Amino acid sequence: MGAILTRKRVGLVLLFSAVSFFLLLGRLVYVQFVWAPKLLEQALDMRMQDIPIQPRRGVIYDRNGHELAFSIDVESVYAIPAQVKDPEKAAAILSQILGMKYETVLNKLTRQSAFEWVKRKIPDDIARKIKEQKIPGIGFTQESMRVWPKGTLLAQVLGIVGIDNDGLEGLEYEYDRVLRGVQGRFTVEVDAIGEALPQSQRGYIPPVQGKNLVLTVDEVIQFIAERELDKAIEKSKAKGGIVIAMDPRNGEILAMAMRPTYDPNQYDRYPVENRRITAITDSFPPGSTFKPITAAAALESGAVSVKDTFFCPGSTRVGDETLSCVTAHGSQTFYEVIENSCNVGFIQIGLRTGVDNFYKYIDLFGVTSTTGIDLPGEVSGIVVPKNQVKTIDLAVMSFGQTLQMTPIQIITSMSVIANGGYLVVPHLVKEITDVDGNVLERKPSGPVRQVISSKTSEELRMALEQVVAKGTGKAAYVPGYRLAGKTGTSNKVVDGKIAPGKYIASFVGFAPANDPRLALLVMIDEPQGAYYGGVVAAPVFSAVMRDVLRYLEIPPQEEPESDASVEMCVVPNLVGKDVVAAQAELHNLGLVGTKEGPGATVVRQFPVAGAKVARGTNVILYTEGEQEPSAGEVRVPNIIGLGLTQARLKLSEVGLSLSAQGSGFCVSQEPPAGSIVPKGTMVKAVFRMDVGQ
Repeated sequence: MGAILTRKRVGLVLLFSAVSFFLLLGRLVYVQFVWAPKLLEQALDMRMQDIPIQPRRGVIYDRNGHELAFSIDVESVYAIPAQVKDPEKAAAILSQILGMKYETVLNKLTRQSAFEWVKRKIPDDIARKIKEQKIPGIGFTQESMRVWPKGTLLAQVLGIVGIDNDGLEGLEYEYDRVLRGVQGRFTVEVDAIGEALPQSQRGYIPPVQGKNLVLTVDEVIQFIAERELDKAIEKSKAKGGIVIAMDPRNGEILAMAMRPTYDPNQYDRYPVENRRITAITDSFPPGSTFKPITAAAALESGAVSVKDTFFCPGSTRVGDETLSCVTAHGSQTFYEVIENSCNVGFIQIGLRTGVDNFYKYIDLFGVTSTTGIDLPGEVSGIVVPKNQVKTIDLAVMSFGQTLQMTPIQIITSMSVIANGGYLVVPHLVKEITDVDGNVLERKPSGPVRQVISSKTSEELRMALEQVVAKGTGKAAYVPGYRLAGKTGTSNKVVDGKIAPGKYIASFVGFAPANDPRLALLVMIDEPQGAYYGGVVAAPVFSAVMRDVLRYLEIPPQEEPESDASVEMCVVPNLVGKDVVAAQAELHNLGLVGTKEGPGATVVRQFPVAGAKVARGTNVILYTEGEQEPSAGEVRVPNIIGLGLTQARLKLSEVGLSLSAQGSGFCVSQEPPAGSIVPKGTMVKAVFRMDVGQ
């Protein structure tokens, strides 16, 4: 009996052993043949350590090749915690050099991870101090830092970039895939505790720089728009404002100025709302700037003709409501209704047009849809739904209230009237190029659809020209040029309700009236005191249009009428003269000289020499492409975006010295880049640590 039990036990042990053997064998086969690729991949991941290398983002240029945004190479410091021999000592050294808290650095150096950023995108002089310490486990890698050399110029449109080189707002966001490039990496083989193996396998994949954007924007026109907008806001004590300049023939945006603004190099110092692209993200009651759309719908549908007459007693009843005009205009022709911006006349025109035709044309003009501009966050206009509209709604919408439009919609609609009746898509990017400047893509700029006939367009251009010649827009007049436009004054709407005492003063128009080359919109937000568009916005329109027409070398169509009260003078020839001397000469004549460009010698001017202008006229002095420096002189290099050591080295190479204020990266310099100065001149520069990423 005992022998039988013994045999059973032996049999069970053998059976258990056999099962265990086959299980282990199966596991071994699974690990060796099925799981092996995955385990090999994990082993490689543990053995091979990747250090990322950021690419440079592509450059953003204006239409003439001037840099508006570019990237520079900087160093970032990282730690491999397993290789840091003395974390406490290393943290003490790093925190002192980097200006960080000791606890923060120590926490990074003692984490259970293979790779930790200590601080990214540091100035070269700071990196040099850390390298001198030769701290085990601390390394450096190249990253890209974005610089906007013009500061606040075109800030909202350009946008900002994050610490990881990704576009966050504006064109930087909209074209992020084009601009960002391809990340590179450096690979090193390490042992189980993270130490680099001697003579180990190493790899390097270089980063690929992003593509470039060439904008439709002209830096000089943008400067003019921002300068005049700033003057107007200061004078009227307004909350803000917008100026948009566009080529009505193809939708190219030449300037888009918005206030308040910010500096993208240090955007965190400004309120977040300053970064809003209000020209496309905010809608406003257009007021009388909408009236040309009402007139176009009426003419095109045949509801009225230019031969019709209208009577304004000062007010009119629509249902139970009484709607008023500024004054009683009496009997008026169609052209006079537009010239006088008569609300009662437009109510009559709108009611004759009818709901169906009115809505048909506001759809065709793009009021109910977005324009398609290549910027993020665009909204469409706001109108009463057609199936809910009442007679009073149609009457009020006819003169630009109740509905809302974005500024970009307003200027796009005016461009339809200017260009012969075609809707165009406003756009900011003209071309995409590679690092060598070869064009990879050209953005289309043809018309989308015909909205009104060329006949209607011509009739409205004639009417709008009279607005400037002798109507509500007289203050928009530029001597010698035929201008067309429309004033606008509207109550602001806040939280869906009219805000008492808060107004938008506007003027939108184009020039020359008979052959439009430039459409321009001016909006002043909440001006104090006078708030009518013809008083507040029209003078800004005139100032911008005057300088831009001359800059574009569009000749006057007629000699300005002489005005005994205006003292005239002849613009001298300033080409080849020193800018300071040229400005002094202009000052003696009662003129103002504004420098454009980085140089110190005038190479071009407008108005041109010999032009007769009124005293007080602004003469722009261009300094691009200066003459070569003479003996003993050098041209000041551009040090914007460079660290302290890099800037000092670059200046010393041409025989200049540096006077530095602050630390970090250069955000401004004086004399500016391109200036010709004697050798040994000291360049004063401001450096900041917190340049926007």
